[in-house]
Amino acid sequence: MIQDFTHPDTVEKVNKETQPFSETDKPWIGSLFPPETRRCSNLIGRSKTAIKEWLVDPLIRRLNAEFIDKTTHNYYGETRHTYTSEASCAISVSFSIDPEELLRDCFATTKTGMRLISIRPRQVIRKVQTHLWSSELVPRPGDDVVYAEHDVGEVWVMLGGVYHADGANTTSDKWRVVHGLFFTRGSMRQEEDVYLANTAEEVLSWSPEAQKIAGCSISSQNVIFVNFLSPIQYFLTGGVVDHYGDLDAADVK
Repeated sequence: MIQDFTHPDTVEKVNKETQPFSETDKPWIGSLFPPETRRCSNLIGRSKTAIKEWLVDPLIRRLNAEFIDKTTHNYYGETRHTYTSEASCAISVSFSIDPEELLRDCFATTKTGMRLISIRPRQVIRKVQTHLWSSELVPRPGDDVVYAEHDVGEVWVMLGGVYHADGANTTSDKWRVVHGLFFTRGSMRQEEDVYLANTAEEVLSWSPEAQKIAGCSISSQNVIFVNFLSPIQYFLTGGVVDHYGDLDAADVK
């Protein structure tokens, strides 16, 4: 739990930016979400505050560098190259949700997650050391369950392998809104398709750092190019160029 990660006023701004989308969301028919859950997908594309304040936060970047980034070395001829695949945002979402079953988020990829809330409920339930568990172990409530309560502006950061759940909403007259950003290695496939969710004009309006973390820049080595251009180069040129060059900085002589 990180205290004073963001100001409560910033959380309220994100609430207002996402509210029109969550209020018009449709019920989920299936097992992933209860039907009363309301979502705002593409959080970083729909909330200018979230992308400017949270996605590019230096502390989150340092945590992702520690737990997700991967550096490898190889030779091209006799020249040694170093490649680092940095973390990118796998999914960004806001949702109002009732108590959940215990679950973990690493079913697909290496991942970290961060969650902020808009009001103070009994929000997070987690099982200690479960990121080390085999996928064959069944998560059952017991003495190793820890309950954590957020203050507005605090953020809970977890490894994707931790069994966790949202707890009961203890407020009587408000929806509890949770804002989440989840990250995976840049060489792995993201869960949310940021490329179809946002127009080229919208992506180009983001800061270069936000574009990179959102997955719109090349990840070592040469991952996600378009016609041998980075997505940003392609957006800027329409794919019409007079020459091509190395996509990865590690390859530039």
